[in-house]
Parts: sequence; structure tokens; C-alpha cells
Amino acid sequence: MFTHDKFLEGQSVDLKDVLIQTTPVITPFSTYLLGKGVKATAPKVSWIEESINEESAVTQTEGGDAPAYVEDSQEMLDNYLEIFAATATVSNTAQASEAVGINDLLAKEVANKSKALKMRIENKLINGTKGYSNKIYTTGGILEQIHTDHKLIGSTFDKVAFEETLSALYHAGANDNMTVFLPASMKTKINDFEDVVFMARDKELGFDSELYSSVYGQVRFVLSEKVGANKLFVVNGDYLELPQLIGFGGTKQPVSGSKQSIYLETQLGLKLLNRKAAASFTITE
Repeated sequence: MFTHDKFLEGQSVDLKDVLIQTTPVITPFSTYLLGKGVKATAPKVSWIEESINEESAVTQTEGGDAPAYVEDSQEMLDNYLEIFAATATVSNTAQASEAVGINDLLAKEVANKSKALKMRIENKLINGTKGYSNKIYTTGGILEQIHTDHKLIGSTFDKVAFEETLSALYHAGANDNMTVFLPASMKTKINDFEDVVFMARDKELGFDSELYSSVYGQVRFVLSEKVGANKLFVVNGDYLELPQLIGFGGTKQPVSGSKQSIYLETQLGLKLLNRKAAASFTITE
């Protein structure tokens, strides 16, 4: 945890643990991804889509020649890493005063701004749109990166629609580690499906998850209101990465008049290594 009197002006403090521990219940997707961080070397990341099919493998004959090379149909993908920033500021008077239960007001402000950053990161990693304009990078969220064939829509959300969403990962060969992120309103509907059997409840990285058994395999459910009232997505977590160019940290700013400030910053984005390792469903109005 940041404590203002332990650091010098201009010194950068690694606050990754603060971000991980901040609001995991209301920011489960970004909390989940923070454990999948990888180092980036530029604000634009590119990757070759990972194969999840068996088309390039054959049954070999005894003594046969090496099979012909079969090129996978995957493409080169890319995304930008977005800069997320905030400044925590308090007056010297407030910092010097004693508040009940608060022994360091600037540290409390850092915690509050970290919460604001975490919630913005959660929203962008789900709903963000990839782009670069006027020196502003915006990262494409998971809903944008999902393959077009796996973006399902319908006027109603019922058992058939939900099974169709899960079957997209099943037929792509990516149903071995399925997690569904969805709002409570849609989870209530799923609870009424008689063929989705509740198995266990667990505490994962600070947020609740529920394990169910479905016809397409075991599914873990996590409540996430940032997805939107009429949307959900299911993803195989083995195909997710969080590239980071700038780790989350705070830099103590020079004292300006009668105030003290900490500049908070991180630059990161999302990689869905195979676009068919996820699927979404949206209720149309």
C-alpha cells in the first residue's frame, strides 16, 4: 500500500498489488486478467492467431513419407495498449489534519483513484474499441475481438440461445476451460434452466464464481455488470493475455503550493489469442 512519507519526489512506486486488490467483486474480468500479464515492448501488440483445430494433423501410415504441410487458417491480429491515468491530490492542510480512522489522507486518495482506474480498465477490457487518433491509444475489448461467427444475437434469451453460445466454443475445440461473465439479470434466467446443474461455489481472486455442469462441459459463472444489461460472453481463459507496456505505479509529484499529488498510470490492453475461443450473446430490442 502506498504511504506518502516513504518515497521521494519523482520516485515511482509499483502499485500492482493495490490494483489487484481493488474492488475485485465489481471488476472481476480485469482482476482475472491481471494474473495473465505479459510484458509488451510497444504500444501496439501483434500476434499470430493460435490454432485450436486438428486440420493440420493426419493419421500417418507405417513407413510413410512426411505429410504435406497444411497451413492453419489463422490470421495476424493486433491491438493497441491504452494509457489509464489519474492524479490523487490533497491539500497540505487536509494531509496534516487528523481524521478518524484515516492516518494518511493522501494514501486514501491513492486508493480511491486506483478504484476509479480499475473500474475504467474493466469497462475498456470488455467494451473497448481499438483505435489511435490524436496521440490517444484505445484498446479493443473482448467483445470487439470475438470472431464474427461467435457474436450471437436474439430477441429473447432462453435455454436454446444459451446452449448455442456454449456450443460455439465446443465446436471450436475450446470448451475445456469456459468462464461466463454476465450481469445478474441474465444469470437469474440461466438459474431457471433445468439442464444446467449447479455444482459448487468458490472464491476466486476475491470475487465469487459458481461452477455448473452443462451438456457442453463445465461452466464457471462470474457476475460482471460492466458487460451490460443485455449481454454476456463466455471465454476460454487459456487464450487470454494482458500485455502491459507500463506497469501500474504512482509517481510522487513536486509539492505545488499548499497541495501534494501522486500521478497514477498504467498502459495495457487485451489479447484474445484465438477469436473463436470466446463467444457472446446480445439480446436485441
